[in-house]
Amino acid sequence: MNLNTALVIVDVQANMFAPENCIHGADELLENLQKLLYLSRASNTQVIFIQNNGKPGDPDEERTEGWLIHPELSIENGDLIVQKKLADPFTETELHSVLKKKGIQKLIIAGLQSEFCIEATCRKAADLGYGVTLVSDTHSTYASNGETAEQIKDRVNKSLKDIVTLWRVSDLEL
Repeated sequence: MNLNTALVIVDVQANMFAPENCIHGADELLENLQKLLYLSRASNTQVIFIQNNGKPGDPDEERTEGWLIHPELSIENGDLIVQKKLADPFTETELHSVLKKKGIQKLIIAGLQSEFCIEATCRKAADLGYGVTLVSDTHSTYASNGETAEQIKDRVNKSLKDIVTLWRVSDLEL
């Protein structure tokens, strides 16, 4: 059992995969997230889904289709769902206290969006003393401000390399 580690999947919600505004590399991202979920569950690692509660009218407004966790990521008994309203899932939520109660010391981070909630989650987790692994092929974003999504992901990975362990799920064999 991997009792001191949790997989934290951030904001992988239906609105990010809408055909009119789909996240970069959606198919590969979902495939890699499914592999990561499988491996985590096979090792009895706690799985935690972070769900952003958008404001009224936002694509991830609470209790709308876009707010739902992506249907290809099955939620199972024992998984936790933590709802948030800010970029990092530790501020104004119960996440930190739940992790402490469970004795979790290491976090594996995956999800959306690279330069916003993923970076904020990694930084806050490290500040709180958690060992942090960022799975570099299980986070993504959109092109923005003249940068491609891949450039943004690479920039985020490089900016976090001193506080996280970078890992690729595609390097593993099932």
